[in-house]
Amino acid sequence: MSVKAKVTNISRCSLHDGPGIRSVIYLKGCALRCKWCHNPETLIAGSQIAYLPDKCIKCGRCVDICPNHHTVNENDMVFLRDGCTSCGKCAEACPTGALSLIGEDRDAESVFEEIKKDVEYYKMSGGGVTFSGGECLLSPDFVAKTAEKCKAEGISTAVESALFVPWENIEKVLPYIDLFLTDLKIPDREKHISYTGQPNDIIIENLKRLVMTDKQVTVRIPIIPGVNDSQNDLESFAEILNSLEDPRVTVELLKYNYLAGTKYSMIGEKYTSFSEKTQEDKEMSRYCNIISEKTGLKCSF
Repeated sequence: MSVKAKVTNISRCSLHDGPGIRSVIYLKGCALRCKWCHNPETLIAGSQIAYLPDKCIKCGRCVDICPNHHTVNENDMVFLRDGCTSCGKCAEACPTGALSLIGEDRDAESVFEEIKKDVEYYKMSGGGVTFSGGECLLSPDFVAKTAEKCKAEGISTAVESALFVPWENIEKVLPYIDLFLTDLKIPDREKHISYTGQPNDIIIENLKRLVMTDKQVTVRIPIIPGVNDSQNDLESFAEILNSLEDPRVTVELLKYNYLAGTKYSMIGEKYTSFSEKTQEDKEMSRYCNIISEKTGLKCSF
């Protein structure tokens, strides 16, 4: 029986989600609600309709398909989201892509066929495939099956995960994943709840168990202005990293992404901005130096 998952996008020729040139498989669903999330279209598990007003030509085809949720006046097309089942029929009828369906059920076989298209790029660059999201480990059977196919063809595999999942989910994919890119967002438990909606206990526990395996682990810390970039935050991050007691772990600091506003508006959600710019390299270098001095671990950004 085919193993399926809700896929939002397969990004080919990515250079930022692991070594080399990679294909990144974005899966839907996440239990965290990080206020700075730059992939909000992947948070809920089900499909969604995205609407980009600038592309709308007010042709009225969506109204013909679904008059209960679409109306057109002389100024704009109005999309009423309440009660929408995201069937995707309006998106199919839209001639300009102003309406689109986010999230498609894909099986491991079809996704693997798409991954294979770039196998020569993987070989040339030392790249491979990365499973991301959302939280890809909420679909562990799909990740395991697809990654197993990749490994059989000599394609390197990686997972991007916040690790806010049962350990059993991680165990399912362990035999088929070479590299884990794991998020560590906020060191303080209560602050973590405030900004992500969930505590960080299971994340830290899973991270400790993961580094005890033979897998390569890179801990990635998104630096959010005014949230987790104080001296105290960085020292607390270092304490957690030191508790791992594994010199193989590497650390990567991620600059703040301030360009996600359009993604929120296209799915009808409110965007929270923490800064109108990203950090300077000099600032990120200072953060890295603090982490490295406190842990002895390699830190980059």
